[in-house]
Amino acid sequence: MKQKISLYVLTVFILYSCQKNNDTQLNKNILGEWTYIKTEDQRKPQKISDIKFPPPSPFGNHISGYIFLENNVCENKSGYFNFIKANEREDRKTFFLGTTTKYKIENDSLKILDLVSKTWENQKIHSIIGDTLTTQISDSIFAKYARTKYKIDPSENYDKIIVSSSGCYGSCPVSNISIDDNGNILFYGQHYNTKNGIFKSKISKNQYQKIQTSFKKADIKNLKDNYEANWTDDETVSITFIKNNKIIKSISDYGRKSPSDLIWAYTPVRYLYQQIKLNPLKTEKPLLSLWRISFTKGNQICDLTKSDSFYLLTEIFKGKEITYKFENRYQIEFWNDEDKKERINTDGRFFKYRDKTVDIGYNFLTKNNLTDKFRQKDKYD
Repeated sequence: MKQKISLYVLTVFILYSCQKNNDTQLNKNILGEWTYIKTEDQRKPQKISDIKFPPPSPFGNHISGYIFLENNVCENKSGYFNFIKANEREDRKTFFLGTTTKYKIENDSLKILDLVSKTWENQKIHSIIGDTLTTQISDSIFAKYARTKYKIDPSENYDKIIVSSSGCYGSCPVSNISIDDNGNILFYGQHYNTKNGIFKSKISKNQYQKIQTSFKKADIKNLKDNYEANWTDDETVSITFIKNNKIIKSISDYGRKSPSDLIWAYTPVRYLYQQIKLNPLKTEKPLLSLWRISFTKGNQICDLTKSDSFYLLTEIFKGKEITYKFENRYQIEFWNDEDKKERINTDGRFFKYRDKTVDIGYNFLTKNNLTDKFRQKDKYD
């Protein structure tokens, strides 16, 4: 009898040791960045009626991306959100809980802590072979992830990154945030933010570099200028990259149709204001409250993205007030808070609003090659 008990204990110990060693190896192999590729249903349908639509991606219906680090730290690139629902639109809020969470591997299972529910999401690790991670969701459903390797140009740097959001038919946050390479932040929350108003703040240069690297992973230079969903009433997020006081690239994303790497980069920036100390900016200059700017000249019009517009407005905001007469070549028309149409006259460098003229020090239109982007007005302008 004692011999049988000893044999049983030895067998359990061996199995435990093997399992522990396997978990240790999986912990080593999983380190790095992974992007969800697809979910496979390996069941063989017996007839046409048994054919299933492809199952959704694991850990939610978004495209998943993870960075697994040592010490069981995990970055969920899509982030975690708490949504506050209310009858009144202005009371509806979105709280961003961040992207950094914990993970653990136990008994060949990958467990990631959901910051919203405070529960561990679980998938069985089927295999990690080379650059492919396969997890088993159920008996015959498997999710595949590819190890992500980015080619980042160390010489590709930007002096400032601006992210703006337009709002939607519902209560999508409407905001603008500008961050420069010294970590200076200007945030303007317009509607449905946890804080609305104009604020300034500061982050470290290292934090800025981390934000910039996230965008560079999206291969900025080769992205299209515009991504658009085929439905209505959604929001547009626009991103502008500045170098040497010049717009290098502007991207508009309507309905989150841009590549996942770009969405993963701009989402934390949109909600960065919730993670930092905000200092109210006292100003009597109302121009920052404009949404989108269009330059007009006769029957010609040049539209700026919302982030381009915020960039120009910040340039006007810090410009020098002068008494100088200039040729009014272009007009910027907008509706003020009293629903009255107002006009800014400009030649591209000097901007006259009401009785004040501001010099931004250079011609915004020619510097950013916008004079070639004028088009004929249509019935919607």
